[in-house]
Amino acid sequence: MKTIKSKKKSNVVKFNNISKFNAAMVVFAAILLYVTLSVIISLRKKPVTLYRVGESKVNNNINCTGIAVRSELVVNSSASGYIAYFARDNEKIKKSNPVCSIDNSGDFSKLFSDEENGINIELSGKDYQQVRDTISNYKSNYSDVSFNSVYNFKGEVQGRVLDAANKLILARMKADKNLGNSLNYTYAPLSGILCFYTDGFENRTAESIKAEDMDKAAYKRTTFATGDIVNSGSPIFKMIENEEWHIVCYLNEEEAKKLEDDDYVEININNSNFTVYTPYTATQEGDKYKVDIKLTKYMSLFANERYLNIEIIKDDFEGLKIPKTSLATKKAYVLPKKFITAGGNSSRKNKVYKQAVNEDGSSTIKQLTLEIYKEDDDNVWVNPDSFESTDVIVQMDTNDVISVSLLKSDDIYGVYQANEGIADFHQVEILREGDEFVIVSRNGSLRKYDNIILNSNKVKENQIIY
Repeated sequence: MKTIKSKKKSNVVKFNNISKFNAAMVVFAAILLYVTLSVIISLRKKPVTLYRVGESKVNNNINCTGIAVRSELVVNSSASGYIAYFARDNEKIKKSNPVCSIDNSGDFSKLFSDEENGINIELSGKDYQQVRDTISNYKSNYSDVSFNSVYNFKGEVQGRVLDAANKLILARMKADKNLGNSLNYTYAPLSGILCFYTDGFENRTAESIKAEDMDKAAYKRTTFATGDIVNSGSPIFKMIENEEWHIVCYLNEEEAKKLEDDDYVEININNSNFTVYTPYTATQEGDKYKVDIKLTKYMSLFANERYLNIEIIKDDFEGLKIPKTSLATKKAYVLPKKFITAGGNSSRKNKVYKQAVNEDGSSTIKQLTLEIYKEDDDNVWVNPDSFESTDVIVQMDTNDVISVSLLKSDDIYGVYQANEGIADFHQVEILREGDEFVIVSRNGSLRKYDNIILNSNKVKENQIIY
């Protein structure tokens, strides 16, 4: 007989695993959806290029063309004939020294063309040494920066040779009595600098210079040299008596503003290796400003030049360099400073009291912290997003009020900073503008190495960039 064993009841309870499977699927689906949406959004986003802000040193100097105005005396010929000079151009000579002679017979000119009896000009050993010394001095002091010194060197060498030739010519003239009778001598009427050119500016004053005189295309200059044929009464040289002279130049309004607080200017002339600190006056003529620079030295260095390259030295300044494409404009409210206060324990005045109208028609006065973009002595430029058009700003001490709707608005320049991945507007002050970049002040909220939007027209304020 078989014994039937009874089954024991199990204490294990089996749960349906379908609910666990469904929960995992939901989580996975949510993650998949999030990733998919993120990819789609990122693909649909227009690419935004950032620019890292750097520093730039700005040359604030003013470059212009100036006209030299001097006290110049033109000397005319007393006879007609061939002229021969005994002094060199730009040489300082004493009163009554012989400057030139005029041969009205033609005998003097034959001395240079007659191979047998003509003057044989040969430099002495001392003359050669002086020329060699001049060349050696030029080579040791040559600089690519001062290229205009080439012309000074050329004139100095020519002067050395001319001095030696003139001594021989004068000696021959004294020895030949017949030749001396056909010559008319002209002597220096005063002590000063000798110049062998005229250009029509000899009788001009600084006051008579006009803007049209700056046109070099209309400038005409006549030079004189040994061997020229001159007529009686025609100019043959001129004398400059002293070192007092003027340089007149014309500036635009922006350039003139750089000088308005100064009584003196520091200038460099023709890229020379020195500067001059001297007084000046400026007067407005139409849309230009005429600047009269007064000098009492260095005239002889530039006696042979009428137009000069002038650089007015101003302090360089440093700023932040940003692309012009990064600039954006924004409307700002112009608020009188008397409404600004310092709230709490803070000494910074960046708060106002505004009276706001509630939904039920009642009004409350609240203190509001402002985002101030810039300021001057009387006003501050503030972010308009902090106000409603129905708000009224209150001055608590005097009870003066002003409606926000009556505030003036003004466009300000700024850039979108993106350090935190959001296009955050920062106001900038433009100091200098170029073709592709602007230099802005470092005194604002923008800093070196900040990341800004390269093309401001591709984003909006507070837009998420990344």
